[in-house]
Amino acid sequence: MNENILDQNKEIARRFYDECWNQGKVERLDQYVAKDCRYHDPAFPSLTSGLDNLKNHIAMCRNAFPDLRFSLDDMVAERDEVVVHWTANGTQQGQFLGVAPTRKRASVSGTSIYRIKNQKMVEQFADWNLLTLLEQLGAATVPRMQTAAR
Repeated sequence: MNENILDQNKEIARRFYDECWNQGKVERLDQYVAKDCRYHDPAFPSLTSGLDNLKNHIAMCRNAFPDLRFSLDDMVAERDEVVVHWTANGTQQGQFLGVAPTRKRASVSGTSIYRIKNQKMVEQFADWNLLTLLEQLGAATVPRMQTAAR
């Protein structure tokens, strides 16, 4: 695949994050995402295929975290895929996954893979640590290793 297409694919992913996630302009989703795009995110098993589902998902996340910002830490393009390592930051002002608003600021990092065909995302895979987020919001505690007494 030529370098030009790989750069185009990276630009699609960059704009998707900047416009749709960071600015909340979900009306621009159809510029970057295919109508029947498939989603895979273990934290949101009910997120199914389709543009409207993604619009609702982004709106729900941005309602919970109105100042939500994704920073793109690294991006790699190969074949028809773009891999993005990202960090999301935001302050929880609304309900999120059953957790009442905490007004706490949280940061979580993750990796997403986008398959792109004809300049549109046709499949998305997300992998991030939900437990890290819930712990920062005070909604969960992670068991700590006990240091053995000598």
